[in-house]
Amino acid sequence: MTRIVVTGIGMVTPVGHSREESWNAFLNGVSGAGEVSCFDSADYKVHRACHVKGFQTELPANISFPQSELYRWTYSATREALQEAGLMDLSALNPERCGIALGTLSADIRPWEYALRPDPSKKDNGLTPSVVQVYPPISITEGLAQDFGFEGPQNVFINACSSGNHAIAYAFDLMRRGKFDVMLVGGAEPVSQTEFTHFHNVNSLAPEHCQPFDLNRKGLMIGEGAGILVLETYDSAARRRAEIYAELVGYGLSCDGHHMTAPHPEGDGARRAMLATLNTAKLSPDVVDYVSAHGTGTPLNDKTEVMALKTVFGDRATKLPSSSIKSMIGHSMGAASALESIICCMAIKRGIVPPTINYTTPDPECDIDCVPNEARELNVRYALNNSFAFGGNNATNVFGRI
Repeated sequence: MTRIVVTGIGMVTPVGHSREESWNAFLNGVSGAGEVSCFDSADYKVHRACHVKGFQTELPANISFPQSELYRWTYSATREALQEAGLMDLSALNPERCGIALGTLSADIRPWEYALRPDPSKKDNGLTPSVVQVYPPISITEGLAQDFGFEGPQNVFINACSSGNHAIAYAFDLMRRGKFDVMLVGGAEPVSQTEFTHFHNVNSLAPEHCQPFDLNRKGLMIGEGAGILVLETYDSAARRRAEIYAELVGYGLSCDGHHMTAPHPEGDGARRAMLATLNTAKLSPDVVDYVSAHGTGTPLNDKTEVMALKTVFGDRATKLPSSSIKSMIGHSMGAASALESIICCMAIKRGIVPPTINYTTPDPECDIDCVPNEARELNVRYALNNSFAFGGNNATNVFGRI
């Protein structure tokens, strides 16, 4: 059986513009929350989000899609991941066996949102040619393929909050079947007015900060960013003597189909996804040392995730460290589970797990160890990553020490 490992990681988040800057901020419990800056929120009841702030990077003059802020984040995270993996030059590999799979929810929708606020003083109502170029979701992977020389498949997965994990699962299957040697996987997402409005209108937004698993949690906070992992076959990595973060050992997908927005009241879909992941990986629940929780901070999501954890892990569930980085960077939708997959790999490699910040009052219905407020040193052999999306579309994966 072909083994799949992670040899490179890149991040751009609301708390850091690189892997190390973001990771150190996570460990120090830094919050990326601030005022909404990409549109006027005066007519809304909530005015806060987690933006990528002050991002600047020098990009080559000939990159394919330089106009988009989202693409700049994704390009930067990809470059960082490939540099670490030693794969900026694919000449030692067959580029036709190198593919890309990314998750997103709204892709680069901001230019379209701006275009839908027409400016009649301009001949084209303010619509520039770049709008058409950057919005189609496939433009993200298309640009990466051209700019980094990948000639294998390029796919974008749009499956709400579990999009990044769906992209990782797709790549895992292709590589397990021996079709590809390297896959760029991950997710990218901007804060958009469309997403913000939707969550605002269903009363799911936290007014000040995100408090996963806390008794007084009031909702999620919209976030943004990009997270990229280089997946490589173990044989390829070993030939190159590449440093390895962790092994991707399994994934699980489910759909409970309970409701368009609300989770199954007993966490059925979440439970089945976690069990499917462990079954694929041929692992007992007893060997999992850490869970990167979905942990959105909404009352129902956190409660049902805890119910599912208790079903899968039994008495261990209340003692199993299960933290949520959404407390720091918000919910970056299609990028969220990709960033949380990175957290699992970093935790395995570095022997420390990030906290759930803003935790003040225990909730008897969420009585898990959410690693409250302070990072914790932990010997992590296997880390499970949960992502649960609207419509009951659930995707989890598990990483292990190599």
